[in-house]
Amino acid sequence: MKKHIEITSKPKLSSVLILIIGGFLATIFGSILIIKGNWLIGTPFLALGLYSLYWILNYDTLQITNGKLIFKSITGFTKKTIALSEFKSYTEIEKENAKYSYEVGYMKWKDLTLISENFSYKISSTSYSNYYELRKELIKGLKRNKQAENKWNKKNLILWGIGFISFGILVGYWFWKASKDNTNEKIITVLMAVGFIVYGIYLLIKKSKKPASR
Repeated sequence: MKKHIEITSKPKLSSVLILIIGGFLATIFGSILIIKGNWLIGTPFLALGLYSLYWILNYDTLQITNGKLIFKSITGFTKKTIALSEFKSYTEIEKENAKYSYEVGYMKWKDLTLISENFSYKISSTSYSNYYELRKELIKGLKRNKQAENKWNKKNLILWGIGFISFGILVGYWFWKASKDNTNEKIITVLMAVGFIVYGIYLLIKKSKKPASR
């Protein structure tokens, strides 16, 4: 029988502070823009700010004890308890927010998803400073679900591909209108837009390729 030691999660203070400060600033900035009548820009900022603050209020403190995973609020209130035996498999996916590590704001993290027959639960290394300690206990006796990981990777490529294509079209249109009659700027705009669109199409094609059979 697998045994679990008692562990309590530790919040990653850097991520929490960024969300609190960023959430308040985005909410205030978005509200000011909306009051001034700029709904187009203000609404996304307000939505992002409110979502960040909601995430903080809904943050889970995790406790592993007596073969159970206990979820508590930031105030210590127990929200729910799940027996670890309910989880049958897991996935762990490494993610990054940019292609190259030297880009401004580059981040790399891991998301661990615990999968049962009826539900799943995800924890992220961006949320807990003792992520690897939690991970070690949570995946004891569980099988890694490679099929679910492959499915996620394909879905992710689709979203990125559509995102690059949409971004290329929107940015290309905006710069084309702004460049007026400047031929050089129009050429640069077309090349830039085509670059984004082509890369988006490449990601969609990459998604559709099946791994070679062994």
